[in-house]
Amino acid sequence: DSLHSCYQSFQGLEPPTTTGSPPRLHVQHLHQLFCDNLIRPQKPLSPLKASKSHRELHKELRMTHTRSGRRRAREKSELQRALEKRRWEQRIKASRDQDEETKKRSPLYQELTKRHQRLEMLEGERRQQQEGPEFLRVRERLRKIPVLDLGE
Repeated sequence: DSLHSCYQSFQGLEPPTTTGSPPRLHVQHLHQLFCDNLIRPQKPLSPLKASKSHRELHKELRMTHTRSGRRRAREKSELQRALEKRRWEQRIKASRDQDEETKKRSPLYQELTKRHQRLEMLEGERRQQQEGPEFLRVRERLRKIPVLDLGE
């Protein structure tokens, strides 16, 4: 590709084609001289990157990142570990306290809580029935009214 551009830059001459006739010898020779003397631009080196200490530091950073980067990503910070440990201890303490409360309850208290739960359940069923369509409630009331035979 650079050869192609070199051919084009040399006074508008086209590069030789493989299928066509070979170019004249003196044009090739002139082209060779022109391309050999051509100065190609290069990116200037950064003094920071060129220094040996910077290269060594960068190399060390890459090595430590590739070796332990994946492992450290999975590890948690000290603060996160402490918070998780504290939450875990609080959950265990709460479950122990709850177990102790159930053991310390008297039989009377246990019966009262069962009765309270049963009453709440019945109240919930009654609310569901009231929320139903009105014609169903009217029909249920009509069923409960006794029908008297007055004619016979």
